[in-house]
Amino acid sequence: MTDQSAGRVALVEDDYTLVINRGAEAGVAAGMVFAVYGRTGRVVTDPDTGRELGTIKREKLRVRVFDVQPLFARAHTFVETDDFYGLLRFPFMAEPSEDVVSIDVGDTVELVSTDTVAVRRDTG
Repeated sequence: MTDQSAGRVALVEDDYTLVINRGAEAGVAAGMVFAVYGRTGRVVTDPDTGRELGTIKREKLRVRVFDVQPLFARAHTFVETDDFYGLLRFPFMAEPSEDVVSIDVGDTVELVSTDTVAVRRDTG
């Protein structure tokens, strides 16, 4: 089994859905939450030596897996509210906002939660 904790965006399906290049064969399960990071980050340089110390990654958004195939998984953007529903940790689709986040094929995804709660599927 390969590592499910890191992968890449393989496809941007629509404004709220993306596909990551990790699936059931890598241990990915419905309910897992991944952070999506841009391909480039901010370089941190030591002011005394000029030596590059590393890069700070910029998290673009978080997605929750709802459909797992052997080699890929589909995930929705979501928010957790601070109200009563948030106490129960129900995922809700993110409200459209004026802040546009651009997700690109090849962006890095990293596992942030393995809380694989049952994901409700709409049947109708």
